[in-house]
Amino acid sequence: MRHLVDTDLDLVVKAGFMYLPLLFDPAIEREIHTPPKSNTLIEHDGRRFIKTFSLRSLLENYEKIYPESYERLRSACLQKYCHSPSLSRISVDAKLRTILFHVMPYFIRRNRGLERGRLSEKAILDLIGEKNRIPARCYKDATKFLDTDSLRGVLDDLEEQGATTDPLKDGLISARELREWLLHALELKIVDNEKGILRQALQEREQFSEAQRKYLAMLLYISEKGSLEIDGFGFSRMGMTDEYVIYKHTGEYALKDYYGRIYLFPDCRVAVSTIVPLKPVVLDTYKHPFLEGHDAGQPICLRGFNPPRVFTAANVIDALQEGINALLYGYSSRRRNGYHSLDRITRYVGTIDSDESIIPEEDYPVISTRHARSVSFDDYRVSEDHPNMASGQVEITNNYTP
Repeated sequence: MRHLVDTDLDLVVKAGFMYLPLLFDPAIEREIHTPPKSNTLIEHDGRRFIKTFSLRSLLENYEKIYPESYERLRSACLQKYCHSPSLSRISVDAKLRTILFHVMPYFIRRNRGLERGRLSEKAILDLIGEKNRIPARCYKDATKFLDTDSLRGVLDDLEEQGATTDPLKDGLISARELREWLLHALELKIVDNEKGILRQALQEREQFSEAQRKYLAMLLYISEKGSLEIDGFGFSRMGMTDEYVIYKHTGEYALKDYYGRIYLFPDCRVAVSTIVPLKPVVLDTYKHPFLEGHDAGQPICLRGFNPPRVFTAANVIDALQEGINALLYGYSSRRRNGYHSLDRITRYVGTIDSDESIIPEEDYPVISTRHARSVSFDDYRVSEDHPNMASGQVEITNNYTP
């Protein structure tokens, strides 16, 4: 497309679509000698033109098709109106606020002996302030953030600009004319988009007062850093996007096998991302009966659980709890459910066990096997007098009778 607008070709506009000249080719000429009735081919001044792209679609999708070109246009356009894009980009996105003020309180209140009632935003930010040193630049950004007068002035200036552009008239135009129309239309689109960003920024900033400058600085610091961990709960931004990975540490826990032997499992992070569906995974390299392999980022086997397809605080909490509960409480020592069993088992075929029931391998060591455990948990096995077990520091979480 960018090469097209730099040529000296004649083009035709018809009903919002661009038609390009059909280059002469004898085979094509024979094929279209009696063309069917359609809008694919048109004739203008004795020349044939072929339908290509929608002008509206080009305008709406230019940013995705040519992101670098669009960003250069955007920067030049905003400078033209004396507007610094960074002025409206000092922000705290809605997903981050949801994580901080609606998901995090659920997971940290028990650890700190806090009341069951929901923590206020101020209490959350005070807690964050206790554990983090906020840089001075964040207080400067907070001051800029609260300066709504300058932001409103820029918005007023942009409001004076037109928001629409006249469509191209049907008929013959040059590639240069197309280029001029496209640049003008993109400029107005950029201005219109920026006005929406500024309106949203103003609405967000007017919620704060000068007395909240300290808390605003904390929010901006967290937004800039993109990650935080408190009392085993944490989150981290995914690259340069506005999406996050939200996680909760399990802490150490123990499971028992069919014979009552104890397996001490290390801490891991159960996580969901803000990208739906909200399916729990284990972030770390880890092994467990409910994990198929041993790699990081494995989904947890959750029978009967339908991952939520809408990002809300309640759905994130439910998904995290499902994943944590599965690891800690889901494994049945008698049923040996999951991808793997803690104790080594084998299915046998033959006169000894014709119904293929599960029999411990050590009971019949000489019989040939058909199925063996693929992940070993022997290195996790500990005795009852292990310090963490004897002291009660670690709980056997599946110590129940189904």
